[in-house]
Amino acid sequence: MKIQKYLMVYFGIIEIPKIDLYYPVFSHLTEDLLKIAPCKFYGNTPNQNGNICIAGHNYDNSLFFSKLSNLSLNDEIHIFDNNGIEYVYFVYDLYEVEDSDLSPVFDYEQNQKTLTLVTCNNFNSNRIILKANQKKLL
Repeated sequence: MKIQKYLMVYFGIIEIPKIDLYYPVFSHLTEDLLKIAPCKFYGNTPNQNGNICIAGHNYDNSLFFSKLSNLSLNDEIHIFDNNGIEYVYFVYDLYEVEDSDLSPVFDYEQNQKTLTLVTCNNFNSNRIILKANQKKLL
């Protein structure tokens, strides 16, 4: 794979302090890119209403989204766009769906800024879904 063509194709950075996670996020998803870093596969930008969906592998260690299930309600997730602007999200739900269930992508309030993180549960064939809403700016 030629990595060079992907070097400038980032959505931003994801940081989750509670689980010591900090990664660049590719702006689109391919199987090859998913092996390098989390990838955005749905949504626009953090400053727009809607749902941003990011997928990351679960290697059952400390890499990528392996520790996602350790998060709790109201834990913080930080997204930094390519201009360095920080957006803070708070976890409001964590659950599992079957691997073919795409409903979490489309399950959000139209007037909210929602973040959905997706990874595999390696003990069954389900997907772990984390939902978070952006902190409202004062």
